[in-house]
Amino acid sequence: MPHPGTLIRDMLARGGAVPVPGCYDPLGALLIEQAGFQAAYMTGFSLASSYGKPDIGLLTMTDMVQQAARIAEVVSIPVIVDADTGYGGAANIAETVRAFEKAGIAGLHLEDQIMPKKCGAMAGKKLVPSEEMALRLRAARAGRKSSEFVIIGRTDAMTIYGLDEVIVRAKAMERAGADAIMVPSLSTPAELEAVASSVRIPVMYVAAETVRPSYTQQQLAQAGFAMALYPLSLIQTTFKAQQTMLRSMFEAGDTAQLVDGMAKFADVGRLVGVERAAAFDAQLNEPEVPTESTGS
Repeated sequence: MPHPGTLIRDMLARGGAVPVPGCYDPLGALLIEQAGFQAAYMTGFSLASSYGKPDIGLLTMTDMVQQAARIAEVVSIPVIVDADTGYGGAANIAETVRAFEKAGIAGLHLEDQIMPKKCGAMAGKKLVPSEEMALRLRAARAGRKSSEFVIIGRTDAMTIYGLDEVIVRAKAMERAGADAIMVPSLSTPAELEAVASSVRIPVMYVAAETVRPSYTQQQLAQAGFAMALYPLSLIQTTFKAQQTMLRSMFEAGDTAQLVDGMAKFADVGRLVGVERAAAFDAQLNEPEVPTESTGS
């Protein structure tokens, strides 16, 4: 089987703003695959939120790697992960890359925030100098076992310093050996085009539908983006649906009025492999047919 990073590299090379939804658990990844998407993205904000915690660097590398391994185990599509700042210095970053690659992950992104980091949509972020970010990327490259594992450089400079600094940092990350660049917080078509054309390596768009303007896949592709990540679309939709359902149940005292909006029990079971497990059990429980002894 090809390295999962090879599949991501192929998508980035083809371009066209390939849409990649974010998830935080294996069930979400299964739903992404079932819907027909070519890849999934495990996001730090979503996973932290699923723990009931803010995305401010509280989750450890072990937390992230273990969940990433669970996700990669159940899907056949490649998975990209959020590796925050790499969880330490150069040696830590190299170890982070090795751990994610061993877990079956296709690639990861590292960001240029100080430790502890904050979610890119939060205020109060601070960045390390470009030289330190370049060191992070070189450490990541040194840590990977296969050159197919994808190392993505992310800069959060847009909301702090503006477009010019984003482009400076994107070019520095390209020189440091990043396989792709990821830039959140872009708003206008001019910003999109300026960033996408600033480097020769693929650039990834980061959607934030409830915070910034949304663009179609065609618009993003025309601007020059190879891939479009949708980190929070799934968790925000799920959050709203659960809130609505629970409010209705609380007000009514039961779920009678909600049944039509629920997934069928059998559909959930089918997706997570109940039928496969039953078939496996049945196969093992079939009585063995004795073989005749020919004697001598």
